[in-house]
Amino acid sequence: MVKALRKPAQAKGTVAPASDTRGDKTRRQIKAVIAKLASKRDLADISLSDICKGTKLTTGAVYFHFKGKDEAVEEMVIDEIETIYGSLMKADHASFEAMARAIIAQCTAYERANGRRTRAIQLVINSRPRAYEAWLAARTPVIEQLTELITRSRREAGLDADASPFLALFILNSIEDLSMDVFQWGNPTLKPYAEKPEDWIARQTALWSYAILAPMPAL
Repeated sequence: MVKALRKPAQAKGTVAPASDTRGDKTRRQIKAVIAKLASKRDLADISLSDICKGTKLTTGAVYFHFKGKDEAVEEMVIDEIETIYGSLMKADHASFEAMARAIIAQCTAYERANGRRTRAIQLVINSRPRAYEAWLAARTPVIEQLTELITRSRREAGLDADASPFLALFILNSIEDLSMDVFQWGNPTLKPYAEKPEDWIARQTALWSYAILAPMPAL
């Protein structure tokens, strides 16, 4: 889960394939190998021959399914984005605290399990318009649900709820940025928390649950 740097653009939805063909399976195989390689190396260090070796396909077979490495990488990233954010919407989060914990736990688990892959996702989101649009579309329902839960919490506490969309976006960005800072870049101040993921998740959940009830400054 990563923060994009591009300017906002209107997101476009994706359409699921009507059937699962042999070609679909081969495309998934290629993307799975790229995802595995991206967990250990920078994208620039992954060659087409590496992909062919991992899939046991010829160069021609890879080009039959994708225009080249860049398109295959972009498709892999879009799949990852849709899986990451889509899984958050499968659960019925009864409160902001529950949803915040789910987001933090997922970020933590993903970063710990997938090594350098988040760097690849961030790079592609920031350089490929189609991936960026998929990122916007996938995050929208997450932000909307966070907004609803923040609004409910603030109203129950007798606070103005008008700033909820801003808070939702700020918190989601912050959680993702912190996860990258700790697990990708090894921030020395935060690194000790990475060694105790349950403590890391609990502390962040408490922090953001407190933050949404703070009075908003007058602008």
